[in-house]
Amino acid sequence: MGLDQYAYVKTAETGEEGDSAKFTWRKHSKLQTFMEDLYTERTGLSIADLNCGELVLQPGDIDALEQAVKNDDLPPCDGGFFYGHQFQDEQAQAYRNQDLAFCAWARAEIEAGSTVIYSCWW
Repeated sequence: MGLDQYAYVKTAETGEEGDSAKFTWRKHSKLQTFMEDLYTERTGLSIADLNCGELVLQPGDIDALEQAVKNDDLPPCDGGFFYGHQFQDEQAQAYRNQDLAFCAWARAEIEAGSTVIYSCWW
């Protein structure tokens, strides 16, 4: 039980989800906080609505995420045992290279016309 996070594409041609998640994270609470902030700002909905929902990422979102990762400036998680807040700094460091690889992949997918989706389940 806990926070599982995914990124995948929906292709421009079909609008269908790709074969499977291209990136997965487990209890990366700082990434989750970044995505929750983006989700609530964009939709006006509660963070609870992101659970098993979808957040479409835009080029500016990827740029902001990449800068936050490079600068060790992902927003802190305020709490939540199931999010892994108790080891959020360690997880941010452990996932740093994967986060940067995700940003490069997402940018390329968006440029190719695909829709990049972030989703989570807790």
